[in-house]
This record gives sequence, structure tokens and C-alpha cells, in this order.
Amino acid sequence: MTSADSLVYIVDDMVVAPGRGRAFLAAYLECYAPGATARGLTLDRVLVSPPVWLEDESNTVTVTWTVRGAREWWRQSLLARHDAEVLRWWAGADEFLTSRRRTVSCSSADVEAVADV
Repeated sequence: MTSADSLVYIVDDMVVAPGRGRAFLAAYLECYAPGATARGLTLDRVLVSPPVWLEDESNTVTVTWTVRGAREWWRQSLLARHDAEVLRWWAGADEFLTSRRRTVSCSSADVEAVADV
């Protein structure tokens, strides 16, 4: 297997302020997702925890993206870092969020291939 064959997962875990989960997810999908897709990411799944929109407590929205191989991950990452729209999106998103964390991972079987860049 080569790095280009390996699937890289990019996971955004976002804790949304009480009562703002539904609005945040709608904005994420409308405003952030099209640019991410244009940079080469594929939307894998969107999870909401707990599985009900809360008005008085926070929801956690977990969005998983995928991309093929380390080269494509680096390409999309560099594009995002230099895209003013992405920077504006995350600055605005912070008003909805109490915390956010992004992780990047791959299958344990793909680590050697992905690390060989």
C-alpha cells in the first residue's frame, strides 16, 4: 500500500454553547463544508451528542472528513491555512463554541505508508 492509497481522517470535535447546536451545524454545513470539499476533503459523517438538540446544555458536534494519503492531507491543509475565508469562518465560529479540537489519524495498518512522505 502506498501513502496515496491510505485514508486519512480529519475529525473536528466542537462543543457548542447551550441552545446553539442546531444553528451552528447548519452554518458549518452551509459555510465551511463547501470550501473543505473544494480543497479535496470528503465529508464522512456528522455526529451530534447527545442525540437531541439541547437548549440549556451544550451539544458536541463531531464531523469526520477523509482524504486519500499524506500528500493530499498536506495539500488541503496548506490551502486552508492560507485561505482568508477559512480563517474568517473559524473566527466567527468561535462565538458559537465553548471548545473545539481537530485530530488527524489513520488506520494503524496505514501509519507506515502515511508517514513515508
